[in-house]
Amino acid sequence: MQFKSVLKIFVILFFLFFQLYKSTAQNQFKKPPKLVVGIVVEEMRYEMLLRYWDSFGENGFKKVIDEGVFCTQTHHNYLITQNGVGQASIVTGTYPSYHGIISDVWYNKLTDEIVECADQSKFNLIDGFLSVGNYSPDHILTSTLGDELKLATNDSSKVISISLNPVSSVIAGGQLADYAFWFDHHDGGWITGNYYTNSLPAWVEQFNLKGFQDIYMKKNWASMYSLTNNYKKSLPDDSDFEIGFRNYRYTFPYDLAYLKNRSGDYKYLKYTPFGNTYTKDFAVSTIINEELGKDEYTDLLLVSFAATHFSGELFGPRSVEMEDLLLRLDYDIEHFIRFLDNEIGLENVLVYLTSDRGVADVPEYLISKKQNAGIFDGEKSLTLLNSYLSILYKEGEWVKTYFSRQLYFDQSLIDESGIDLYEIQNKVADFMVQFNGVANALPARTLNSTNFESGINQKIQNSFHQKRSGDVIINLEPGWIEKNGYVTKSGSGYNYDTHVPLIWFGWGIENSKIDRPTEVIDIAPTISWILNITAPNASIGKPIFELTK
Repeated sequence: MQFKSVLKIFVILFFLFFQLYKSTAQNQFKKPPKLVVGIVVEEMRYEMLLRYWDSFGENGFKKVIDEGVFCTQTHHNYLITQNGVGQASIVTGTYPSYHGIISDVWYNKLTDEIVECADQSKFNLIDGFLSVGNYSPDHILTSTLGDELKLATNDSSKVISISLNPVSSVIAGGQLADYAFWFDHHDGGWITGNYYTNSLPAWVEQFNLKGFQDIYMKKNWASMYSLTNNYKKSLPDDSDFEIGFRNYRYTFPYDLAYLKNRSGDYKYLKYTPFGNTYTKDFAVSTIINEELGKDEYTDLLLVSFAATHFSGELFGPRSVEMEDLLLRLDYDIEHFIRFLDNEIGLENVLVYLTSDRGVADVPEYLISKKQNAGIFDGEKSLTLLNSYLSILYKEGEWVKTYFSRQLYFDQSLIDESGIDLYEIQNKVADFMVQFNGVANALPARTLNSTNFESGINQKIQNSFHQKRSGDVIINLEPGWIEKNGYVTKSGSGYNYDTHVPLIWFGWGIENSKIDRPTEVIDIAPTISWILNITAPNASIGKPIFELTK
């Protein structure tokens, strides 16, 4: 009897193992999606989905969550959570310490130049006409998901990225993208750069001539619902914690025609929900005209909705404007999903939705709620620091510049003085922690010689690149930000900046929820696994295998 029982258990285990192996093999060699669509909602904190859940419609955010896989514990695991950094981390599957986009702006010690992560020059020549701003992905040091897809299919796959924000579009597209398109606020059309082509595709020119930008800029941005009875999850419309459209107003409604006449261009479109709708319109046109998802080679379309970022800088993450913008984006998502289903079939499209980073609350709001918060003045601290070092050593501009909580030393002055670099790095770190709002500071030498395995120091290390980062990196206390003229900013390693949504939808994805910790850098290797291609060359993220179970 005992032998029969053991044999029975063995047979059952063998059967279960066989079924698991069969299922894994089927998933591994399942027909890949014809189109992968990456949706990034800029500066969307995870908690925003929860806060506005009851106000969303049934076929936008709710649909992709209720029918998709919802990763509830997804984070950016590094310190400097900024736009270009987040976009690069999503598509490279690795940290800034590898992909090199350490912040939106940094200082190049060797050339004594300020480097913007994607902006290459002032002018862009397309079709013989000059346009302000030329962008390229040259500063990315690793391959991206799009790059690996192009290499795997010998350029047969198409890779296209779209955003009102040129940095988002260019960084997400990677170095081998067919096109990266962004918003030209001078004429309100869509533009690309001569990194990609010397002339706009004819269909883009035709799209620009349709005048959607004029239609949207003739609208009033009024609240969708009653300000009295709805928007209970937001601050009052006349909240003191907003700056709104300067010298105009910061309460509904907003006359966009007036703003257009005042500025003489279309720049205010990107601060409104119609900027997101305009992005969705162009994404739809891109799929149709570029015939994405129509052949045997998987295509990749990356769409970044940037109005949340631009509007959030004026109104803050708890404003009625932000809630209204996301409720309207909910309808744009609904329309976009319906279009994908009708045009290609959702069974042939894999969609992921995430964010490049979260955002901090307005410090004045937190202070009013008796929370620790404040505004750190980096330039003022730099002046005091140089005075301190001049007294300690000799007169001079010891710290040359400051960007994104990184202090860059004048190396030639240090060499001339014969001062040990590690000594001055430690002196500066000790001095900086005395400022209100500074939690800690780490010298570059420490980051080079020590391996941190957890906590905020690990996040600082994940943001640190030896060639590009400063000599000392500082970390502010929770709730403290650097404003730079706006009501709030992102850029910390704390939960409000790092915790973002991650939703997978379409292509045979069955509804489930993943509550284990995941990271944004898991996205690229997961898609690479699904497509059976090589992951980006410096990828350290882990595929989310639960997607196909």
